[in-house]
Amino acid sequence: MAGGKMFDRASLLIAFDRIGAAASANGVILDIAIYGGSALMIASNFRFATEDVDMAEIGQPWPAWLATEVDAIAADNDWSREWLNDAVQFHLSPLADSAVDHQEFGTFPRDGLPGLRVSVPSAEYMLALKLKSMRINDPAKGARETADIRGLILAGNIKSIDDAIAVLAKFFPKSAREPDAQRFLLKHIWPEQGDDDVPPRYPLGRR
Repeated sequence: MAGGKMFDRASLLIAFDRIGAAASANGVILDIAIYGGSALMIASNFRFATEDVDMAEIGQPWPAWLATEVDAIAADNDWSREWLNDAVQFHLSPLADSAVDHQEFGTFPRDGLPGLRVSVPSAEYMLALKLKSMRINDPAKGARETADIRGLILAGNIKSIDDAIAVLAKFFPKSAREPDAQRFLLKHIWPEQGDDDVPPRYPLGRR
């Protein structure tokens, strides 16, 4: 959900520290899985900014302490009030396994009693999500999405367009039955293996 100031990795990790500290103070451990640009930003070496955090649904309504802390973080950083949202839930695959197809990124706060655990999708699952929802003609996000897909292909060591479509089929078999749009984009942006000075890597652990 756009509309707020873009933020970087360092700012997001500080925000997670604050949420983790608030959770710990309230005697709970909150588990969230994040997707899209925010997951790539914190767990890859090829995405460096985002404008929101797409997370799996954690239940409604949110506990009061979480809503209060999220609003305070938005105000303090001039971010959208919806910077942390679960709108991505509709686009997730029911075939993805919460353990096999995700990896724990880290716990927060980084210097205190953990109150937040953050997970990110595997490279395969992230690539499938990107291929399913890619926006070829979106002038605002098309180039960014294309770069993300290229990075995931290299990081996941995907060898061919057919292999990429097979990854899509694993999580979204209906989308893979008519993958013309995906094939069109992949044909035009397919990266050369080993063509980068710094090889794309994802997922990385917290560092």
